[in-house]
Amino acid sequence: MAEGISDEKLQQMVDSYRVSPSDTSESDYDARIYANRSLSMDRIKYIGFDMDYTLVAYKSPEYEQLAYEFAVERLISIGYPKELANSKYDPTFTVRGLFFDKVYGNLLKRQNVIPTATSCLVSMDSTPVQPNRSEHCIPNKYVQPSDHRIEILYTLFHLPETFLLSALVDFFDNRHEYKRIEDGPNKDKGVKCGDVEISYWMIQQDVRRTVDWIHNEGKLKERTLQNLEKYVNRDKRLPKMLYQLRQTGRKVFLATNSGYEYTMRLLTYMLEFPECDEPGLGPLQWKSYFDYLITDANKPLFFTEGSMLREVDEDTHSLKLGVFTGVLQPGQVYSGGSSSAFCKYTGASGKQILYVGDHIFGDVIKAKIEQAWRTFLVVPELTEETHVWESIQALYQRLQNFEYILSVMNKKNNHHVSPSGPPLPDLESIRKAIKEIVLKMEESYPRRLGSLLRCGSQLTYFANQASRYADLYGSSCLCLMNYTPNHLFTARHQLMAHERRGQSLAPPLPELKHFRRSKAPVTRVMSVADWDLDEEDSPMATHAIDKEGSK
Repeated sequence: MAEGISDEKLQQMVDSYRVSPSDTSESDYDARIYANRSLSMDRIKYIGFDMDYTLVAYKSPEYEQLAYEFAVERLISIGYPKELANSKYDPTFTVRGLFFDKVYGNLLKRQNVIPTATSCLVSMDSTPVQPNRSEHCIPNKYVQPSDHRIEILYTLFHLPETFLLSALVDFFDNRHEYKRIEDGPNKDKGVKCGDVEISYWMIQQDVRRTVDWIHNEGKLKERTLQNLEKYVNRDKRLPKMLYQLRQTGRKVFLATNSGYEYTMRLLTYMLEFPECDEPGLGPLQWKSYFDYLITDANKPLFFTEGSMLREVDEDTHSLKLGVFTGVLQPGQVYSGGSSSAFCKYTGASGKQILYVGDHIFGDVIKAKIEQAWRTFLVVPELTEETHVWESIQALYQRLQNFEYILSVMNKKNNHHVSPSGPPLPDLESIRKAIKEIVLKMEESYPRRLGSLLRCGSQLTYFANQASRYADLYGSSCLCLMNYTPNHLFTARHQLMAHERRGQSLAPPLPELKHFRRSKAPVTRVMSVADWDLDEEDSPMATHAIDKEGSK
């Protein structure tokens, strides 16, 4: 019986099954899946996929450059200065997950809950804004993500938009004919040329409408389809993965915001390899890799009230008349609908569904809090982030030590010096050293605005949302190929601060699963045939509704 096993014997059992670092799924950054909450794959009966940046990986920076050029062209056509055509997209400048302050025209790299002035607020040349200015721009150094002045730039589609916002603010702020205004007619900030005022709020609205236009009505999709080899990464592992998932008896479905024609042409390119005779490839048509297909899903609305569910006429590429109310048929393409309708017409329930997507809000947060679906967040930047993280461990350890010394000195007995230890430096020199380390950590990342997931010693807003709502995350949906069909993804037990007493004198800084350096693997391969652990019993489980993210 398990309860009779000694502690020593139990430890030996654990050590014997511990995954070796040489194992591909544990040593290869591209292949690993990280667990924020325990998830048993044998309980998953339906696996759904987003398409853009999930099944279809666009080439970077070629695709972002194309989107940027079309956006600039559109802005010039609606009246923006022709000199903007001289601006070039810089893929090394920005990261996603930033906040744009529509009042002051600044980018904010928000931390945990309350950002610090020197590391969260950056001007358009990527330099930190001085504390006195940040206090003026953001009273109390606190910002609510749901504030109407804040635009959150969540997705990979937002990368060219973020750079375009920064380029426009920089352009108008540095032209001698434009004078900065601090109090426009609607209390907005911006610039003025003669009798014409341009607020940062207006700039953001114009850019947002422009980006929507190039995606929905412009030439972006047309140009992409004309040169798929240039803008899309094609990988034979993708059809193999979908084929293998269906072979396990699971239902595989597609729920994408893209329209039918674009979806059909992209997935034909991605999934059909008629020249190959390998299992899962060969003459299979793209639709045969899915049990259910939903286009024009209109996420995140899909996870709430949804829209009319209609059938797609594949001959005319138009929608059939009326609302569909029957059982979803394999091979038939549908348009719109809702997650509730999907569950109703397929017999699926929330916890049986694993949904894989790249949009932290539209794919992950809404699926989790509205329908209790299990979630897998695709983070393509994760490989790069992890490589850098491995290279700055010495800085991280030094930062932890300084943070601990600072906490000791701020106690009531802060003048007490251990008789066995060296004398402590003054508080100001420690704070200065911490700032220097944070800056070095940020500069270690290849992009000028640093890490997607970390802002110095704190997690970014994006990382906090990912750890809170994504049950799993990895660099690609293809990571699923590296795990057995009934794999149990296990998350470490979460401890509250008072429960850590005795484990470590220096409290750890916030971290994500892939940040941890430990002999223990992040995920463990084990049989779960007789495992009686419900996912919701995991100490990492959380279902608190995020009011901040409900934009």
